[in-house]
Amino acid sequence: MKVNITILVENTTPMPGFQGEYGFAALVEVNEKRILFDTGSADALMKNATAGGIDLAEIDDLVISHGHFDHTGGVIPFLQTSRNKRVYAHAGIFIPRYAVLGEYKRVIGVPFPSQEIESNHAEFIITNEFTEIFPGVFVTGEIPRNTSYEDVGGPFYVAVGERMVPDVIYDDMSMVINHPEGLIIISGCAHAGIINTIKYAQLKTGQKRVKAFIGGTHLAGASEERMGRTITELQELDVEQIIACHCTGFEALVKLRNALGDKVIKGETAMKFAFSY
Repeated sequence: MKVNITILVENTTPMPGFQGEYGFAALVEVNEKRILFDTGSADALMKNATAGGIDLAEIDDLVISHGHFDHTGGVIPFLQTSRNKRVYAHAGIFIPRYAVLGEYKRVIGVPFPSQEIESNHAEFIITNEFTEIFPGVFVTGEIPRNTSYEDVGGPFYVAVGERMVPDVIYDDMSMVINHPEGLIIISGCAHAGIINTIKYAQLKTGQKRVKAFIGGTHLAGASEERMGRTITELQELDVEQIIACHCTGFEALVKLRNALGDKVIKGETAMKFAFSY
C-alpha cells in the first residue's frame, strides 16, 4: 500500500508561493485513489492546489471532518471544479454553531446551506458510523467519548430555542487508513479527543500499531491534567509520528515535542508525507 498525504491548508507555511490560512485541508492518496480531507476556511485550497500542481477537478471524493467554517469554507469552490463529486460527512454538520466567550459571540458553522451540495451536482453521503469508503480507507463517524479528561477544546455552543447550550460536536470524525505498518489517522480538529480518536480507530480496525496521526488536536488551551494524561497515553500507544496542525497551539506543541521528541512535527502547508509498503 502506497500512501501520500499533502497538507494543502494549514495556519502557516514555510514555502514561497503557498498561502497560510486558518483551517485545515489535506490531499490523501492511497495507491491510485485521491481523496480531499477538509477544505480550509477561504481560498487557500484553490491557490495552494494550483501552486502544488494539483488539479482539484480530478478529485471526486471529499471528506468533511466536522461542521466548522475553517474546514468547510472551500467546499463549494471545490465542488465547482467538476461535476458528480461525492461528499462524505456526518448528518449533523449543518447545525448552527457559535463560539461564545463573555460578550464575544461569533457564528462558526458551515458557511453555506446543505442544498448547495446537490445544486453543485454532488452527492452527499452520510457517514454517522464507522464506514469504509475505499478498500482500507475508513471514516470514523461519531467517536465515543470515553476519556474523562478530553473535551471539545473551546467555548463552542449551539442554539436551542432562545438558549445557547454547549456543543459536544458529535459530528467530529477522522479518516483512518489501515496501512500494513500501522494506522494512519487524519484529523480535522479531534474535538472528540486525540486519544478517543486513536483508540476508536484501533478498536474498529483491530490494528494496534499507529504509524502516524496527522492533523488538528485541539490541545490549544488544554489543562495541565489533560496535557499530562494525553502525553502519557501517546507514549503508551507508541504513536510513531505526530504531525500536529491547526488547533494544536504553540504551548501544546512544545509540550508534545519536549515529551515525545522527534516523533512530533509541526505540520505546515505544502508538507508531504509518504508511507509505502
